[in-house]
Amino acid sequence: MTEFDAAGRQIYHQGFLDGSCFLYSLANAYKALTGSKVTREKWDLAIQHVPEPANFLRDVGATGLSYQDAVALIEAMLDGFSEPGERFEIHQLSASAGIGDLCREISPGSVVNFAFSGKTEVHHPRNHVVCAVAASLDPPVLHLACSAAFSSRHLQDGSYEERCHPLLGRYSNDSIALDSPVEIAPNWRWRLTLVSGRTG
Repeated sequence: MTEFDAAGRQIYHQGFLDGSCFLYSLANAYKALTGSKVTREKWDLAIQHVPEPANFLRDVGATGLSYQDAVALIEAMLDGFSEPGERFEIHQLSASAGIGDLCREISPGSVVNFAFSGKTEVHHPRNHVVCAVAASLDPPVLHLACSAAFSSRHLQDGSYEERCHPLLGRYSNDSIALDSPVEIAPNWRWRLTLVSGRTG
């Protein structure tokens, strides 16, 4: 993540070969919830808490983490990004929740981070973690801040687009419709809520 990338795009994107989507989903969650940038200083502070960071430079990524370690890493990363007075709440969502249910969890104070596999609007990952920043309810569509969408779309056809959701002040670059053939990981699905501090 360079200062140029952070300034030129609203959504943070990972490297082409690394497995750090979990970390970038948290950076995108923080940006969506607070409206504040994740600066180089905040990023460097937050990733000091990453266990075995070499795994995130390979395809392993967060798949080797236990559920408890994943929650601890969410807490530590958000703490590293945060300004004084900002506080977040992490709530695990039901293992049976579908796309429509996740859509209803999105609010001005909340986003949803989750792991999935399958085809989205932009790409078809085997294992990926994203931040759902906005939702359409009729029909249900989850709008995602995806750290891999830039490389997937740009390499596919040379294009890339970030869509603004003005009611929430957030941006998305991928989406999952209600009938999309995706499989959401049963445990890796959280509602992240800003409970104190400014909102985006």
